[in-house]
Formats: sequence, structure tokens, C-alpha cells
Amino acid sequence: MQHCASLPVHRITRQGDRVPTTGVAPNHGRVRVSWLAAMAVTIVAVCIPQVISGVPTARADSCPAPIQAVLDYTPPTLERTVALTFDDGPLPENTPQVLDVLRARGVKATFFVTGSNVSAHPELARRIVAEGHALGNHTWSHPNLDQLSPADQAAEMDRTTQAIVTATGVEPCFFRAPYGIHRSASITSLAWERGMTITDWSEDSRDWETPPGNSPSFQDLIVERATVPDSAHPIVLMHDGGGDRQNTVAALDRIISSYLARGFVFTDPAGRPLQGGPAVGGSGAAKPGPGTAEPGSGGTYTVRPGDTLSAIAARYGTNWQQLYAANRAAIGPDPAHLRVGQQLTVAGAHSGTPSSGSSSQSTAGSPYMVRPGDTLSAIAARYGTNWQQLYAANRAVIGPDPAYLRVGQQLTIPNR
Repeated sequence: MQHCASLPVHRITRQGDRVPTTGVAPNHGRVRVSWLAAMAVTIVAVCIPQVISGVPTARADSCPAPIQAVLDYTPPTLERTVALTFDDGPLPENTPQVLDVLRARGVKATFFVTGSNVSAHPELARRIVAEGHALGNHTWSHPNLDQLSPADQAAEMDRTTQAIVTATGVEPCFFRAPYGIHRSASITSLAWERGMTITDWSEDSRDWETPPGNSPSFQDLIVERATVPDSAHPIVLMHDGGGDRQNTVAALDRIISSYLARGFVFTDPAGRPLQGGPAVGGSGAAKPGPGTAEPGSGGTYTVRPGDTLSAIAARYGTNWQQLYAANRAAIGPDPAHLRVGQQLTVAGAHSGTPSSGSSSQSTAGSPYMVRPGDTLSAIAARYGTNWQQLYAANRAVIGPDPAYLRVGQQLTIPNR
């Protein structure tokens, strides 16, 4: 923690701030103040919250140095990355269901939580962390920060970080202000001083517009808005708080499938694999790296970012259950929790021999019956092709969304 007597003076001027939906226009002008006035503002913004809240200004010292920019996209750490983010929780009406879907798919996300909800539901915050997801600071009471003084802005951040640490023992590495109002010099400097990277978004699902009750048509809209990025590194905004999110929960599996089918790797907003999982959830076909077993032989496989048991198994002509059984001691009780660099034992298998439920021959033009958990990427890897060719050969059957497979559907394996 920095002491007030040693704080540097920050003078940050940014333009192009987003106009808040409340109608309060941001200040685009360049403010000139004396050195003493700047020091006074810094002391008010950083020192007074320590007195008001009775706790030290929280710094995420366990986090990497914050990225000194507002992230609209994840940094391009891999060819295709996507960060799924959820705001306004945790709430018992929605968060457990969101976590259940993510756990079933082996995918990690970032939850931007309010301090008041963490304080009311600490067990949900603990579950988020225990299952390998990241927590972000979303203020204590969800205010428009531009309408608060620097001291009150700091207090909103610090009180929330304290609630997160009290509940989980983990400090948040990310900050997102309500309504995306986090581009002013005061807010950016406060977040960065506390070790938090500011996270905006590129894909807004607008799930907060949900009609009451279950709505398949609105679920389609959520999927469409969340899965048509203008970049190979989107950050997707969804909500697990702020109201009834049953349509978000219902759409989430299709959103995940859509990104997996296109080879995206799930990361945190900074493009980093999250600890405790397959850094993030599966992408397309797993391919052996240096020193790993070749298809059709036994040996070892080194887990890489984006791997899932299903994708690895498909590459080696087996199924995830057999692969898990052979490596349970190394993987642990949860088959979705792979670790990058982990060594898995691959029993002798033949990548050209379809597994149970598919056609009896791995030849061009042969049919394949879709099974639970299948994705186009996994099926394509099984037959030595890619998901784009498989989709092109079966578009009339699958429809406009390549992620939307149906169990029992008959697909044709294209020429290789």
C-alpha cells in the first residue's frame, strides 16, 4: 500500500469519453491546475477514503501490473481469444445457474461483482473463486461514478475490494464501473493505483432488456449479439444480477458452443488463461505438441491453453470418459479442471476409428450421429478435417448457427 505522504501526482487527460445514459455529459476539456491543487486532489481521492472507511486503501498486490488502458478487447495473446464477463451479481437466483453451465462446459469467466451483493452472499463469491473464475470490482452500490466526488469514487472501490477479500481471500485484478462510465481521469487513476485493469466490452448482449419469463426469441437475440464480434479478441458483456436472468442462462450454452466451434480460447479480460481450469475452456481440435503422442499410438500429451478432454480424446480416437479414467489421479475429481502443462497418458488408439455412436467407418461421405457434448470442432478433429468444411457440407442440416447441433442429427463427413 502507498502512504499518503509519498503519493505521486497524476495528471491524466483523456478525450472521447462515452456519454453516460443518464444524460450527464463527460468533461472533454483540459483542466489546468496548480501543483498544489493537483496534490490536494490526489490527497482527497486516495487518503480520505482510508479515514472514511476505516480500512487501508486496497491494492491488488497479487495481480499483475494493471494495463494502463481501458480494455474494449482482450489483448491478442493467442490467435483467437474471448472473455465472457457477467455483471451485477452474485445473486442466488441467477449466479448458481450460470456457474453450472460454465462448469458443465469447462469454461471460465470473469464476474464483476458489487460489494453489497458479495457481502450479502459471500458463499457465492467463494464458489466463483473455487471453480476457477475471476472476480472483478463493480463498485459497492452500482452508482454513476461521474456523479460522485473522488473520495466517494475511491470508497466505492475500496469497500467492494474489502468485501471480496473478506469473503474469498482474493483481491480483484479488474475493475468495471456501472454503465461503462470509467474513462475519466479520476476513475482511471484510482483503479490503476489499486492494481486493477479497467475492463469495458466489445459485445453487449443487452440481456438486461429481457422480457419477463422464458423467451426463446429473446434468447436468440442474446446469442446473436454476443457471438458476432468485429474482432478476434472480444469481451462479452452479460449479467448474473440486476433482475431475472433465466434467458441469459438459457442462451449461455449456445454462446459457448459458438465460440468453441470457431476455435476461440476463453480467457480473462487481459487475455490470460485462468488458473484451475483448462485455462479456459475448450477450443477446437487438440493437436499434439513437441514430445506428445502421435495419433494411433500410446504415450503422453501435454495440455495446452484451450484444451478439453473431449477435444484431446477426439484427436486420439477415444472418448473423454476413457481419457479421464486413465488420468483421474493426475486430473483430480473434476474432469473439466485441466492445467496447462499437465502430462496426460494416452492409451494406444487409432484416430481413424470412430467411437461409439458414430458411423462404423471414418471415410469421406460416411454419416455421423451427433451425441451429447459434440461440437463441430471435436467431430472434425475426429475425422481429420476442420469445422468449416464440416459445416459447409452440412449447412442445410445444421442451419445458420454452426454451434447449434442437435443430439441425433445425422451429419455427412466431407472429403479430406
